[in-house]
Amino acid sequence: MTKQTANLISTLGHPFLLLPLVLAWLTILKVGFEAAWPTLAAIFACIIVMVVFLYFKKKKGEISNWDVSVQQERSRNIYRPILLLTGVAAAMLYFFKQPFIGDTLFFGLLILVCYAINARIKVSQHTVMAYYVSFLVMPVNFWVGLGLLAFAPLIGWSRVVLGRHKKEEVLVGTLVGIVFGLLHWWLFE
Repeated sequence: MTKQTANLISTLGHPFLLLPLVLAWLTILKVGFEAAWPTLAAIFACIIVMVVFLYFKKKKGEISNWDVSVQQERSRNIYRPILLLTGVAAAMLYFFKQPFIGDTLFFGLLILVCYAINARIKVSQHTVMAYYVSFLVMPVNFWVGLGLLAFAPLIGWSRVVLGRHKKEEVLVGTLVGIVFGLLHWWLFE
């Protein structure tokens, strides 16, 4: 895999792109477009807040790159803000009587586990999310979910080729994504 190909795959598999697109699609399928707007607003508001937050952190030189690839930078620049936003999103969903509060809190648990793992090893969030969303999609559209599952190893490998992660970090991301994806399927489908 060339660096150019790896960069394209890594970009397509970026959690800030892959996760909101998949969640928006699933939300519309499950509740219909008319009823989905509060959930869609919560999803995209969280992504926009994180992108703006990281933009200013990068501009100030407080993070080394957009992926926040330095392990020590991740706690305060990725995990804590996402946990806060997940709590806010769950509250918004509760307020607007949306059906995804449990899913959102479960996602918060996933992020909390990644946060804890980050103290020892820099887990690949690209890989975690690639596997996780595969299992979110499978109960709704098995073939699309299987396609995402087939694409997930390429996303992980792209992170190694780009030098953002070691193989062990991608393997841990694979295990976390699969475990949480299967648990979500079991608990919520």
